[in-house]
Amino acid sequence: MRCPICGSDYIEILKSKNESSKTQEIEKLILKCNDCETVFRKTLTHDKPTNFRVIISEHEKSKKDFIQIYPDEMLSVGDILKVGEENVKITSLENKRGARVNKTQAFNLVTIWASSQDIPARFGISIDYHGRVLSKKVDVERDFIITIGDVVKIEDVYFRINSLKTIERKMRKGFAVASVIKRVYGKPLPHKVPYRYDLTSNIVKSSD
Repeated sequence: MRCPICGSDYIEILKSKNESSKTQEIEKLILKCNDCETVFRKTLTHDKPTNFRVIISEHEKSKKDFIQIYPDEMLSVGDILKVGEENVKITSLENKRGARVNKTQAFNLVTIWASSQDIPARFGISIDYHGRVLSKKVDVERDFIITIGDVVKIEDVYFRINSLKTIERKMRKGFAVASVIKRVYGKPLPHKVPYRYDLTSNIVKSSD
């Protein structure tokens, strides 16, 4: 804020009064310029936060919740939000035209689509026996690192990882964190060999 007479920003608040409407918070101020001593009034308005619907995916399940956001706040896919006590990551934004967009201000929104960041990462494992595929799903810590070339044990099967499918691409070299992995592909090894980690206890039961 600046003085309307001299333009100074060396301003002192003498009095403040807060009012509220259905959609706005109103702050009425009496101010004094400490340079030229002019006393003047200023009214500030702020939009109130609004409830927006959030659909949160938790692997194969989803749930509905609401979050309060200021209407002029800019949201983008990939942003982390706090919904209640839960951290969620925006995966899609649905606007009032029914379109899915990567970025928008909140007042254009109908629904925020997000995934929970407070549950383990889940990905599939496919082990190829020359056309017959053994498939499993596992839950691991979100920051667990999977490296192509790792030897892994799962139940009584030993296999080497030869590729990964992440949210964005197929990988044949390198590594990725579990939170972005959708599926791990491997080739079985013919006998028991030293392995880097055992995922047997991480298998998702069929009832899930």
